[in-house]
Amino acid sequence: MPKASSLYYAGPATKTVRRDGTVTHVRYGKAVAEEICRRIAMGEIWFKICNTGRLPSYTTLYDWLRKHPDFAEGYAQAREMAADLRADKALVVAEESTAATVQSDRLRVGALQWRAAKGAPKRYGSKAGESDRHDAAPPREIVIRVRQFERLIGEDGLAYVREIPLPPEDEA
Repeated sequence: MPKASSLYYAGPATKTVRRDGTVTHVRYGKAVAEEICRRIAMGEIWFKICNTGRLPSYTTLYDWLRKHPDFAEGYAQAREMAADLRADKALVVAEESTAATVQSDRLRVGALQWRAAKGAPKRYGSKAGESDRHDAAPPREIVIRVRQFERLIGEDGLAYVREIPLPPEDEA
């Protein structure tokens, strides 16, 4: 039997295991919420950690996110932390790649980058930093001027083109 001080032991079981292996009726608590956020931040995916220990089923997580704003905030921060971790892992894999492992490493880097972009789209998404660039640079102004030319024949018999001066825009 686990120690009473263990994070996973909170007295008698408060969950029911169904025939398909899913767990129901896990009560929301600060310790369980912190454990979920900690494991998500360390890069574990919810699909692998749900229904283990005192953790709830896959769908219960979404119920808790809707019902508990403090948990939703912690979960969002944990996902951003996991995105940073995945981006760092992608860099390590790319740096340690060799000619023999380049194909499999390319797949791993691509998957890590994709997952990082989904976890923190503002930072790692395809349009990351685009809004920052637009805010920093002033808007550009495009000016189009219409000019008119006429074809003339010079005294030497050669043709040339001369611009016809237009009146200023104020007068037009």
